[in-house]
Amino acid sequence: MDEAMDSLRDVADKVGDGVEQFAEELDRYLKELSMKQSKFEAAKDVAEVFKDIAASAASSLERDHKKQLVEQLQKEWSDKAALSTQTNGTSRQFALRSGVVHEMKAEKVQELRKWQQEADIWQLFWIMLDFHYNHAARRKEIDDQLANMPPPHRYAAEKELWERFLMESDTAKERSLVKQWLEQAADHQDSDLHAIVEELERKSGAGKGLWNRGWLSTRERIKGEKRIRSWPSPSDSVQPQIRSTASSEMLITALDPDAPTRQQCTVEKPDAYFERAMWIACWEMLRRGKSWEEILKWCEEHNEGWRALVLAPAVDSGDALSNAAWRKMCYLASESGCSNDYEAAVYGLLGGNLKAVKKVCRTVHDHLFAYYTCVLVRHFDKYLEHHHPSRIASLSGGRFGTDEELADAEQEQRTVTALVSQLRETPSKSSEAARAPLKIIESYLLTNEVESLATTVGTALSDIDYQRSDKEDVIHHIRTPPEKVLTETAVAVDYQALRIVATMYIVVRSLEYDTPSEETLLAEENVVIAYAQAIRTMRKRLDIFVYASRLEHISAILTVARMLPDVTQPDEQRMMINLMREYKLDITAILQEQLGWTLASKLSSEKQLKKPLRMLENCEVNNLHPGQRITESFLDGTMTEDDMAILRCLQWFQMVPGHWHMTFSALAEALRGCLMAGRLACAMAMCQEMSCEIISMQKSHSVIQREVNIMDKSQAPDDPDSDEALEWEVLRRQARTYYELEQMVHAIVSLAHWAEVERPFTSAPRQGSSVPQSLRQAKAALDEAMQPLLAGILQHPETEKEQKELEEVRVAYLPEIILAYNSALYTAGPTISRDAYIESMDLSVAVADERNGLAEAFTKAGRMRELVTSFAQASKLMLVMKANGRPRKANKIGKDLGIWEIGPQGAAAAEDSSDE
Repeated sequence: MDEAMDSLRDVADKVGDGVEQFAEELDRYLKELSMKQSKFEAAKDVAEVFKDIAASAASSLERDHKKQLVEQLQKEWSDKAALSTQTNGTSRQFALRSGVVHEMKAEKVQELRKWQQEADIWQLFWIMLDFHYNHAARRKEIDDQLANMPPPHRYAAEKELWERFLMESDTAKERSLVKQWLEQAADHQDSDLHAIVEELERKSGAGKGLWNRGWLSTRERIKGEKRIRSWPSPSDSVQPQIRSTASSEMLITALDPDAPTRQQCTVEKPDAYFERAMWIACWEMLRRGKSWEEILKWCEEHNEGWRALVLAPAVDSGDALSNAAWRKMCYLASESGCSNDYEAAVYGLLGGNLKAVKKVCRTVHDHLFAYYTCVLVRHFDKYLEHHHPSRIASLSGGRFGTDEELADAEQEQRTVTALVSQLRETPSKSSEAARAPLKIIESYLLTNEVESLATTVGTALSDIDYQRSDKEDVIHHIRTPPEKVLTETAVAVDYQALRIVATMYIVVRSLEYDTPSEETLLAEENVVIAYAQAIRTMRKRLDIFVYASRLEHISAILTVARMLPDVTQPDEQRMMINLMREYKLDITAILQEQLGWTLASKLSSEKQLKKPLRMLENCEVNNLHPGQRITESFLDGTMTEDDMAILRCLQWFQMVPGHWHMTFSALAEALRGCLMAGRLACAMAMCQEMSCEIISMQKSHSVIQREVNIMDKSQAPDDPDSDEALEWEVLRRQARTYYELEQMVHAIVSLAHWAEVERPFTSAPRQGSSVPQSLRQAKAALDEAMQPLLAGILQHPETEKEQKELEEVRVAYLPEIILAYNSALYTAGPTISRDAYIESMDLSVAVADERNGLAEAFTKAGRMRELVTSFAQASKLMLVMKANGRPRKANKIGKDLGIWEIGPQGAAAAEDSSDE
């Protein structure tokens, strides 16, 4: 089992020990939920704790791998931005370094990034809890605030109108929150501005001088042309024609910022790179949510004050009445001839032109950020147009058209869902992270479908398990899987993503009171079950109970039962039993399920053998063997791993105080299974380590307040009519089947010991008439072990299933055991005492007694002829045996072998016997 689980355990271990922290916090949340005044606030609090756990794990890894992370992010950003390289040397140097990073630190860096992504996911989950699950209370609180606010006056600053707009529109507020989250996620998960600037400098070949040069190459070219020709004024209609050094395109003849657009000309290649780099930096700052003050300051520090002036209205100082006109100009600028896509994207963000912004979007988050930002800008202008027309009336025409996404919250969700779906399905995006497990979780959160996420992932788990050859009966099979694989399968097979989904599902379900449909519930439970199994592979067993306690009764039983075989230490077993009580799990059902599953998996392939025990082998008829003898070493005591698993399973029943009937029923079922499968080594170990006497001493105190061997009649109450005696009899009846099966195993062991002692003695030439004491002792032990079987055993089943199985055991074992015993008596006659022949005759009488069912077992086994032949050989030997020249005394009960002797001595013996 350990070898089979190594692969998954290795993957899970890379996530770290945070799993225990998540389980502990989830457990605390569930236990304290009933004491909280607001469940929603409690849910938000635990989501915040989950975010802190993930962020702490990321921080811990970042301390050791920050340099490698920065280098990897730089390379990814460079590839994403499709930057051209100005010098080959720097490109090669970077490529070599990034290759070393990939080889040496890729796994740790990947782990770090996944923790960062998870921290952001929990933050997004917090937003969705706050916005959707507590919507009524939240809306009431905001409405109360609005009611206490004075209406906006005509000179109110646009900043005040913006805040009121977010309060009045739930859709706008949600867009604003998600936009802020996307900005923070970029700041956590992508290159920071410093790294981007370094990469731009490296690619330019100019180093830090890139930011101080402006259009240096173009300026020098224009100056050079002015030296060799006359130069018209800028207002002249005819301007000089200068071609670019790197191409046949015409070069600008003026250096003002709008010259390329006005003249429809270009700048030199290094200057074009500089221009693009500046707009890239502006875009990346906007993308990471930097304040406008920070962006303007950065532009001024890099000698680009005119950009600061262009972007300044976005600051929206308190005395600004409206920036609607400026936003309209930004919108138009993004549609006109900008110098590059990044310039158009910056203006597009400011003016709400989604089409222009999408051209520079490279990731799923980029596209979502562009959507939420642009739609939010347009939504605000629509709000001003409706509520404050004086601010925007002259600018409304021709900009918005029919924007369906501005309609309402329901339409908003459909639009976002369609956008996310498009990002997944578009071929150019499928190679990117749109289908990565954590991105899939984000997409469900953004569309407010956490419950649907659990249902869909649970269905994917069903599909996966359905196609396995060794189907796991714990996973619910929801449907026959279709040909197309669900995208959510990626979540189902990723440990970290599965933990997030399972934990979110439990938190959300704790807030809701509506019972889902049966199919939905089964699918959702699959997520919790699968994660519990993943915990099992990590050996974090104590955490399983937190998740199992949230499952329906049957699923909880199956999930915990599959975990128990992994626990072998008594102290840990006791702890597990205490946890089952603490989480109010059905201990009896769990232990019985574990037993049934263990026996089915360890014995199923070997059950129903017609002859599980072969003790006899044919031989020649002689004075030592009646044509059959016990096979030497027929009983192999070697334990297999499956045998050990069965014993470990039964140890759980010893650990549970009380439960007398359940324990003996379980032991009897396991011992029956081992006997039916011919697993005698396991049966022997069971009877030795968990004998009826041991179990009785362990369990009796909790039932009758004293430790006794319930099968020892000498310890029974003196008054047979007392309540204690009646209770004693009930306990004996419940333990009887296991006790009698144990007696059968003892008889088999005694026969094996007899053969072990007898064979060397009978095979070697006789040395005198003395008989080894060991042989006499083996014979005495065998006689004692056989007596219970001859009185009739296994005839008191409690159920029809038990009756059928006991019948199979009787038919399979009793004929073989009795024939072997008769062979042992036959051999004991000439070696130990001829009284053994009398015992053989007594054996035939016992078999003939209908009350013990022995003859019925022989008949059903088809071995009655074999039995008669064995008795006949014993009788024949008795008739030809003579006394050794001296009269024999009758045994204690008056039986004398002389009655069977032929001739006068036999007649005399018969008379003496009759007199006695």
